[in-house]
Amino acid sequence: MKRASAYAVLASELEAFRLLPWPILSEHVIAGPTSKTVDVEGEELQLEIQVSKATTRQQAVRVTAVAFGPSHLQMERLEESVTVAKLDTAQAPQ
Repeated sequence: MKRASAYAVLASELEAFRLLPWPILSEHVIAGPTSKTVDVEGEELQLEIQVSKATTRQQAVRVTAVAFGPSHLQMERLEESVTVAKLDTAQAPQ
């Protein structure tokens, strides 16, 4: 797996989820993980996105994106996540 390219795909997926309206993000918590196959520089990667309730805040969700590489000899896995707070509950920096 080309880690830099896979990381860029994960970052893009996380950003797309971060920008979703809160009601849609909340629906993803109930729906469970989603997965899709993407081509990254000639390699097929399996992406899995899961949205769950964040343990740090009442009105926040954690979006976790995992890329599984195409190697048959070893498990290639890259994982990144982001916590998204509901807009009206996020505190402004002081």
